[in-house]
Amino acid sequence: MVDWLDHTILQIRALGARRLLEIGCGVGLLVEKLAPGCDVYCGTDLSPVAVQRLRAFAQSKPELRHVEFLEREAADLSGLPLNSFDAVVLNSVVQYFPGIEYLHLVLEQHAGLVAPGGHIFVGDVRNLELLPVFHREVQSAKVSGATDAALARKIFLSIAQERELVIDPRYFQGISGSIRRISGAEILLKRGSSYELTRYRYDVVLRVDREAASADSENSSLVPDMKQGESEGRPLATDPMAAAFLQHLGMELGDVLQAQFPDAKLPAAVIALNQRDFAEIVQASSNAPGNPGDNELIEASV
Repeated sequence: MVDWLDHTILQIRALGARRLLEIGCGVGLLVEKLAPGCDVYCGTDLSPVAVQRLRAFAQSKPELRHVEFLEREAADLSGLPLNSFDAVVLNSVVQYFPGIEYLHLVLEQHAGLVAPGGHIFVGDVRNLELLPVFHREVQSAKVSGATDAALARKIFLSIAQERELVIDPRYFQGISGSIRRISGAEILLKRGSSYELTRYRYDVVLRVDREAASADSENSSLVPDMKQGESEGRPLATDPMAAAFLQHLGMELGDVLQAQFPDAKLPAAVIALNQRDFAEIVQASSNAPGNPGDNELIEASV
């Protein structure tokens, strides 16, 4: 964590911001390191406990007494003037957003708070392109001796049930076409030693200007290329809300089955899949080698 934090601090300091807004300041890891070098530092967080603790901590440190903390969700800009910051930072936060549309709204709104020539730093973003590799590593560590077919199904189900927002870098690469004031995006590989927080994540620096000529004013509120990505079978992000709903639906289905068939031996878990995922997993199961009477499918679904 120290290595991860040190490299993140270096990335943000390189932006040269003197007026900084941090969204989701949490326990204040960035505040303590960055705020002493800023003329203006404002941190927001949804948690009232986090905000109260940070206010008390800042008052005990003379170098932090200029920091302002606000209790609010990421999309709440009330009281924050336009063009009032050199940089907006969302570090290790967006994976907890409910969806890519909410992230897009937050970025669109906060671009207006950044003075021309400033930046939006989106740090510690989970990489959708590497999500299968990540879950393969996790499942391989958890399951020993599983066949390739069973392991593949476990990986597929882990991805289908992903509860965090995991984003393809293509989303950020195309964002200047839909948010007027963002003129470009730089995708940064995570630096430091090789571990989960560097191998499967990346940082993004968005450049903010007064107007970006490539933006289409009629489509400025749309998530860029979302429909195109879905039609190609390559979504730009996971859907945490849908995954949560399907998991809840699976629990409800399990309860109904248990009530209807109290004496039957049922699987330990029932997984609800949307139509596309259901079709894909059935096809994968039918193509997998093995004897019809084996227990691989049951093993993979529990």
